[in-house]
Amino acid sequence: MKADALLYQKWKEHCAAVESATNLIITESSDNARLRVGKLLNDYETFASYYFPHYITDPCADFHIDAAKKIKSDPNIFAILEWPREHAKSVHADIIIPLFLKAHKELNGMIIVGKNETDACMQLSQLQAELEYNQRYINDFGKQKKLGSWEDGEFITTDNILFRAYGRGQSPRGLRLREKRPNYCVIDDIDDDEIVQNPDRVEKVVDWILGSLYNALDIRKSRMVVVGNRIHQKSILAHLVGDIEEGSPKRKGIWHSKVMATLDGTFTGKPAWHQKYTSEQLQRRFERIGYYMAMREFFHKPVSKGKIFKREWIIWGKIPKLSEMDHIVCYFDPSYKAKTTNDFKAVKVWGKKGLKLYCIDAFVKQATLTEAIKWIYDFYEATRDIAAVEFYMEEVFMQDTFYDDFEAEARIRGYYLPIRGDTRRKPDKFSRIAAIAPYWERGLVIYNQARKTSAHMITGIEQTLAFQKGSAVHDDGPDADEGAIFILQRRGRVENFDIQIGLRNHKSIY
Repeated sequence: MKADALLYQKWKEHCAAVESATNLIITESSDNARLRVGKLLNDYETFASYYFPHYITDPCADFHIDAAKKIKSDPNIFAILEWPREHAKSVHADIIIPLFLKAHKELNGMIIVGKNETDACMQLSQLQAELEYNQRYINDFGKQKKLGSWEDGEFITTDNILFRAYGRGQSPRGLRLREKRPNYCVIDDIDDDEIVQNPDRVEKVVDWILGSLYNALDIRKSRMVVVGNRIHQKSILAHLVGDIEEGSPKRKGIWHSKVMATLDGTFTGKPAWHQKYTSEQLQRRFERIGYYMAMREFFHKPVSKGKIFKREWIIWGKIPKLSEMDHIVCYFDPSYKAKTTNDFKAVKVWGKKGLKLYCIDAFVKQATLTEAIKWIYDFYEATRDIAAVEFYMEEVFMQDTFYDDFEAEARIRGYYLPIRGDTRRKPDKFSRIAAIAPYWERGLVIYNQARKTSAHMITGIEQTLAFQKGSAVHDDGPDADEGAIFILQRRGRVENFDIQIGLRNHKSIY
């Protein structure tokens, strides 16, 4: 690619920033310099912090260090780094790790692969900036760049190491510089929203990676590193890992580093990169981008939309006064753990007036039982003088330790919540929830527009839209919906049953 004037100017500004950040005045003997560099080479985190202060503004995460150590220790590794957005995938895999290997004289050549040639060249430009303008690296390892430019898709260093950029599908066959074949390849965010929708194109790219690309590397010693996050269950990255279906085995011979934004995989857990992010910062991001994007971009659980419930079926509107509702049910699905876990605690409040079903309010969150129960009590106290609300949860939980949490809150409030057990024998969950979809399709479901900005309401809706058979995404919200709607519809059937009393026709049939 040939960069336009503006793009090239931005790159020059980036180079100036690299030069400024790494500028140093150092006076030391050759022996002291050798000792200092030796210590840096023996500790990846220290190496990264010293030579790349413009990137390492926060301490490295444990998974950054683990990946670098693993890649350094295995000269024939096929590593897949499945890390979340904004967790420094490209910085480490595209820049710091290869330059760490180069400093150890273990890099013979490098291929960098992007979605297309332009993306790959832009990634290559970051490497060239370091090799040409990073004063700390140059001071300790000598002048670097000799020929070529990222604009042309390749350059060569003074020690005859070739750096080459390719877009997916471009042929790297026969790539070498003199006797040196490249022995490091990084594939960076090769998936995009378009290609993952086309299985044939995905399969073709996977074949290209495992065929002409991987075999362009030195067969004796070469490192292949794939970085990205799983934006689709059957993405290129997923195919390379191998687990495109739930429970499928991973590809043999790979090293897979799968990191979610939080250590326990919940929205409220401790951040995996706790050296940089707080739990509150991550939760704010998850709430703003919504359940779909949070699950895809930060937890590698891509959601297919609209399999059972369609986005166009979601209707927001003004709901009747609670006192005018025919019936109101608050249904609690507490999931199976008392502590904050992968399961969401879901409380859904539904009302019925005539044929219409109204979603009045919701609590849908990865939270403790205590937090959910407090919400239910608060809702009860806010509405008990306005309307009669029936409170339900599954009977099995009322016989379990879950009830202890209600006891604890009752002691604080001074009264017991009038909650009943749902004693019915529930059929298969998928069948139950799928069976209520026609209410949405017919326009009978209205969501309370006064709660349109509620993160709980939005999460509940997105779980409903994500619901499908065999999905690994959460379904606690729609499960609570089904429980409440079942009770509401049963109430309506009982009231509308008209008993007919009269004389039977006794005409003789003889």
